[in-house]
Amino acid sequence: MPETVNGIIGKLLKIKMKLTVGEISHAKFHEGGIRLISNYGHEKKVTVKDRAQPGDMIRITLADEKSDEERIVPCEGPLNILYEDHDLVIVDKPAGTVVHPSHGHYFDSEANYLAHYYKEKGVDVIPRAVGRLDKDTSGVLMFAKNRPAAGRLFREKDENVCRKVYLAAVHGHFADEGSEMWNEISLPIGPVPGVLMKQQVAEPPIGKNAFTKYRVIEQTEADGIKMSLVETEILTGRTHQIRVHMAATGHPLIGDPIYGEADRKYRRAMLHAERLIFTQPFEGKKYCIEAKIPTDFPEFRINTQKRLDDDTHG
Repeated sequence: MPETVNGIIGKLLKIKMKLTVGEISHAKFHEGGIRLISNYGHEKKVTVKDRAQPGDMIRITLADEKSDEERIVPCEGPLNILYEDHDLVIVDKPAGTVVHPSHGHYFDSEANYLAHYYKEKGVDVIPRAVGRLDKDTSGVLMFAKNRPAAGRLFREKDENVCRKVYLAAVHGHFADEGSEMWNEISLPIGPVPGVLMKQQVAEPPIGKNAFTKYRVIEQTEADGIKMSLVETEILTGRTHQIRVHMAATGHPLIGDPIYGEADRKYRRAMLHAERLIFTQPFEGKKYCIEAKIPTDFPEFRINTQKRLDDDTHG
């Protein structure tokens, strides 16, 4: 079917803007509705059966119903915003901060801080986290600013269009250092019975399929400890997946008290979400947003240009 679909507005909304039937249906009854701005600047409300001409602009107002359960208490706190547009915002989450309110952290999450940020701006936004990071994991974290954007971004995650690339500092050296080859770990992961939050490699039905790919960026030795910097990406979203998989290969994360050993110098598992690759849910433009490696990470000399040119950078 030609991309123009003869200018029929309903088909343009579904094919070009990738709106669902439900979203279009709700928009028809919204105050703003579906409006056509002609090439000459005239604006009028239209139906899905009307046609647009070359140069016309279609504007649609999507419903964003907010439930009481989703509302978050605005609390002032530090925010490092890396990217923001009408539909989403990406922050650099520091280690030690939780993503959204939870037991013991009702007022000090990134979502609380964002809610306060938008309240101060006079904007009615409920930040919805797209993906998650453990409390002690730093790096890029995305929030949708409306429900339609959230739905599209979650679909991007399911289709591996929205991808997160991590850096992990792990114990030991690898035989294939410098080869730039990707390796894959495909070991099922499941909970350890009776131990809250701890996971393990376990056969089904306890364990569920889990796939992690990684490659070695650099290897060094500091304070008598051999360590490697690993670039990694998860193809499934199991709890503690990178930590469990790297430990299973004999290379637990530096500072990981659960799957490795605690360290006096490195006080958390050394895992950082460095890059987020995604497509803007309505404009279709591809982005790669980066968060700088935090200062508590071990020091490595990273060949930045090589990594900027590779496929994980989008």
